[in-house]
Amino acid sequence: MDEITADQVAAAIQGFLGEQLEKKLEPELKSLDKCKPEDSENRLAIQARIVALKHKYTRDVWMADAATRMAAQLKFGTHISKGIHPDSKGDNVNFSGGSPLPKGIVGSQTLVSLSLDANGNAAALPLAAFFDTWVSDVDNIKIVDVIKGGNPAHVAAFVSDGEHAQQYVTRFKEALANTTDQPATHERNKQILWPLNDAIKGDHYTVLVPLYPSSLTSDFFTRVNAVRYSDENKLARDNRKKKSVEQQAYKAVPDIAVVRLGGTKPQNISRLTSKQSGRNYLLQSLPPRIGGERTYRLSKEQQSLFSPRLNQYAYFGLKTLFDVVHSEKKTLEQRDSRKNGLDIIIAEVIKAAVHIQRTYSAGWSNDYQLSMAEKYWLDPHRGMLEGEDVFQAAADTSDWQQNIIESFAHWLNAALRVEFPKRTAEFGDAEFREWKRAMEAAIGVSQRANEGVFL
Repeated sequence: MDEITADQVAAAIQGFLGEQLEKKLEPELKSLDKCKPEDSENRLAIQARIVALKHKYTRDVWMADAATRMAAQLKFGTHISKGIHPDSKGDNVNFSGGSPLPKGIVGSQTLVSLSLDANGNAAALPLAAFFDTWVSDVDNIKIVDVIKGGNPAHVAAFVSDGEHAQQYVTRFKEALANTTDQPATHERNKQILWPLNDAIKGDHYTVLVPLYPSSLTSDFFTRVNAVRYSDENKLARDNRKKKSVEQQAYKAVPDIAVVRLGGTKPQNISRLTSKQSGRNYLLQSLPPRIGGERTYRLSKEQQSLFSPRLNQYAYFGLKTLFDVVHSEKKTLEQRDSRKNGLDIIIAEVIKAAVHIQRTYSAGWSNDYQLSMAEKYWLDPHRGMLEGEDVFQAAADTSDWQQNIIESFAHWLNAALRVEFPKRTAEFGDAEFREWKRAMEAAIGVSQRANEGVFL
């Protein structure tokens, strides 16, 4: 805490109170502007309310109210009970992870620090916002850190009276710690009976009461939005249809769902839930893949990489594209989803090609029934073998990449016709050209990056 000064703490407090006062004054000032000259009684009433608000948000008055009333009306924690059921009156819990999680598992202890959530009387929630106020974003210090640090010089900045300042900070610490010897559950909470040794015969179980990890889900929500809606990402997505600008890769988070907590009143669940308008992201729930990463394997009888087997390999991209076609909507969001699905499909095709190029021994295509264009593509080092001069010369001179582009477009149109047998007329020349352009662009990107996928 030596990085900050008492003046910085005082400035942060005054800044917070100023913002709170401005929000409250705005409707009153608008009403005052609308008052007619002859409506003196109403004008005096509004002016009286303005004076009262300015008094309420002076540092000493607001801090006394916050320490005596608000702190007693809020329950702080990283895991909240109302996230499980909005009518639950169970306690919240502050989680502190001691042991690391196994590799591949993510939990609250994965985060270096957890934001404290709070619920209770909605009128007291400004106290939680106060704790979350930045003193120095450069040094990553908030008011809550100042309270926990307890530096006497910093504490003195809370109110003009030093004795009261220490009392208030002590009450804030107690509210934040939310310590209790016997945490209370509620009939609306769920229970899990965890069997111990001799559970059935001896009736030995531990009762687990799951709470909602709002600090973790809030952090995840913030990170996903930072990826999806950053200025750089939005610009890259907007530029994808502009031929006059350099194309940049952009990030997408496919197959993400939203669960809403609290209905029209997410503030009744918790402060963090309210900040997210009740929305919480859910990733796709899938069974684990046994045996490591998915790989694509050719059979010797295959005449093309672009076969029904590839439909299974590129399932996620095809599903995204199919969902857009199913919806029959023509919104900007749907166009983005269509583009995203096509990008995933092409990425999966290139991934399959890379795997074959890097793991199959040079010359393997001699024993396979693939078209020559695909042999040139997928067996690029065959021409370096003795006796394969004709193969190399043909690979260097033939326009085999155009054949790959057209094979991809035919395959994708065929997949769409199988999925939508009653709408086959929709997948004609226009779509064929669109798929060709997308694959041609991907080949260009690969060649410029010198990735070796399309030599």
